[in-house]
Amino acid sequence: MMDEFLFSAISLLLLGLKTNGLALPRVDRIVDGEYISITKVSYMLSLSVNSEYTCGAAIINEDWAVTAAHCIILFVNDSVSINIRSGSNKYDTGGVVHNVTTLLYHEKYNELNNDYDIGLLKVSPPFKFNNATQPVKLPGNESIYTSWASIAGWGYFIDIKPILSKDLKYVTVPKVTKKQCRNDYEGRYEVTEHQVCYGFSQGGKDACKGDSGSPLVNRDNIIIGITSWGDDCGQPYSPGVYTDVIDLVDWIKSKTMSTL
Repeated sequence: MMDEFLFSAISLLLLGLKTNGLALPRVDRIVDGEYISITKVSYMLSLSVNSEYTCGAAIINEDWAVTAAHCIILFVNDSVSINIRSGSNKYDTGGVVHNVTTLLYHEKYNELNNDYDIGLLKVSPPFKFNNATQPVKLPGNESIYTSWASIAGWGYFIDIKPILSKDLKYVTVPKVTKKQCRNDYEGRYEVTEHQVCYGFSQGGKDACKGDSGSPLVNRDNIIIGITSWGDDCGQPYSPGVYTDVIDLVDWIKSKTMSTL
């Protein structure tokens, strides 16, 4: 019974289906991206539930990682095994496997529009930093470059018979203004004040199924977003929508007691 529930839960999460209200599409795989070494994105993590890959995540300090709330909300009160793999180009082999001991998601998270789509994972053993395992930088008070950003992940190549990318891929995309993003999604989906949009107006390069929870990072290695949702993959006038980490960094620090 638990295995059947887990399969259904992960299927709903990855396919972006909802049990109430309008289905909100998930942003889950890298479209038209390039392969990249984990040493270039050493903050990247793969999140698995009962050994099944579920989402991406990012290291923020020795004990904590950040991901999307929609990646973990189904499992907060369930007796499932949740692990994170660090320091590997592969989502299922290599690196170090860490048990997730604490799951937190934002108190204001809204499943209908993915507002406040942010969650935290406490791990054991702690992350041991080396050239393949390093924390991403959190936004500070300084001026932050947001015109372009990169997203990495292992998301699915095809939708009919999903196949994950065995190796990590990434893509770099431009910022879309809030006004333009809302215009693009008008009549389809809501873009909230706590979300930011990135992508090309003509489509093409994008994140799509399996990359949810992965960090959107600027040229200075500062996390500025968390992969949340989008309409289909790499389609024109349908940019990827990300949780605004700059807006929610104080929440991260308060929950992890970080002084970063």
